[in-house]
Amino acid sequence: MDEAPDDVVRALSSAPPVRLLDPDAVDPVVAFLVPFVFAFVFFVTSQTFGVQIAQSVTEEKQTRIVEILVAAVPVRALLAGKVVAGALLALGQIALIAVVAVIGMGIGDSGGLLTLLAPAIGWFVPFFLLGFVLLAAMWAAAGALVNRQEDIAGVSTPVQLAVMLPFFAVIFLNDNAEAMRVLSYLPFSSPTAMPLRLFTGDAAGWEPFVSLALLLVSAAAFLVGGARIYEGSLLRTNGRTSLRTAWRERETIG
Repeated sequence: MDEAPDDVVRALSSAPPVRLLDPDAVDPVVAFLVPFVFAFVFFVTSQTFGVQIAQSVTEEKQTRIVEILVAAVPVRALLAGKVVAGALLALGQIALIAVVAVIGMGIGDSGGLLTLLAPAIGWFVPFFLLGFVLLAAMWAAAGALVNRQEDIAGVSTPVQLAVMLPFFAVIFLNDNAEAMRVLSYLPFSSPTAMPLRLFTGDAAGWEPFVSLALLLVSAAAFLVGGARIYEGSLLRTNGRTSLRTAWRERETIG
């Protein structure tokens, strides 16, 4: 009986060391919250400031102050001012959220999580800006098609879908590697999908550059198209303007 403790000690000392299958694995709760936060921040911010842009355009048409503005400032300059102002306000909100998150993680001794998140947050900023410019052009064009605030909802369905569908896609498909790879290259979902893939380590080093370039080209194309519709419908104050009419009106003006 006296030798039993010695046998136990020898057995324990000769046992192989315990090894984690994946010591760098992300906590499941964090793995759920990060995609939700990225998608939610982009969704809420682009929706909030995008609607404000559309309402501003419609209000100027409704009060007919736009006729005075156009006489003094080029139409495209008006659009550029709205997009830039909205982007700066949205970026300011994103920066505030980031500062609060960093302070919170510092207080909560989550330096390791901050290290993991830093590259994703750094990439999220340029992706967010280009994604917001793309959507802002659509919101401005939608606002220019109507003359009353109450009618904005009737013309903004395509923009709403462009914001909502990527949000739910990233939330529900974030654990599907193939789906996330596709979403990270689509213009409307790449602002959240690509930073998320960088956080999880699923993206190669060259992928964010390619995705960002595609988003840049898409944002430029939507900005040009949105500006054309904006110009073709801004001075039409006799009711709701169709996309076809606005496009043709721009051709006539040009």
